[in-house]
Amino acid sequence: MIPVTITLQYLHEGVKNSASMRLSIDMTAREAVQGITTYLSLPAGSTYRLLRQRQLLEHDIRLFEAGVQEGDILQLTEIDSNTTIGASNLGRSMAGSLLSRLGGKAGDEPLPMRAALLTQDGRSFLLRHTRALIGRADERVGYPPESFDVELTAMDNDRTVSRPHAMIVYAEGCFTVRDLYSQRGVQVNGQMISPSQVQAIKDGDILTIGVVVLQFRCETK
Repeated sequence: MIPVTITLQYLHEGVKNSASMRLSIDMTAREAVQGITTYLSLPAGSTYRLLRQRQLLEHDIRLFEAGVQEGDILQLTEIDSNTTIGASNLGRSMAGSLLSRLGGKAGDEPLPMRAALLTQDGRSFLLRHTRALIGRADERVGYPPESFDVELTAMDNDRTVSRPHAMIVYAEGCFTVRDLYSQRGVQVNGQMISPSQVQAIKDGDILTIGVVVLQFRCETK
């Protein structure tokens, strides 16, 4: 048993709450949920699921396999047991909510100019939307490859890229990048950016997503 202290965020009777608690990282997500709901005396009759960095944890995954570590922030979400929503649909709902909250006008609004991310070996990822999602596809939690402008699975053998990892936003003639609370963070020209802030980027800047290095290129006036 390897205990860690985490912060749990959850809703109870419509009120946002948080609690600090100890969990064993060798327990499964299902076991963690059972222990959490008992500890917090949450009502029965609903299905609870655990999330880390907006990623739904499979019931049978052990917490250490999901990357849970000391000081992590986890979320407990409640799914009505009378509905048919599944993990994939919940993930899509979360992705859509994420896109609707961060910059731009619409998740599918086309980018009015040409911009791309270039890899060191010459590959090019064309940014198609005013909000371009960067990450690693995982259909089990609602992130199919087509939900990304920049899908980096093939370049990330060690899985350092989170499913939703970062977003590039084009608004009012400027580009910015935002870290979506990823596990390994985002660097711009070698400097780590804060997940709580957006960072302006310009043509030629170097973005590091996990361990994947990309150059941002865009039309300039």
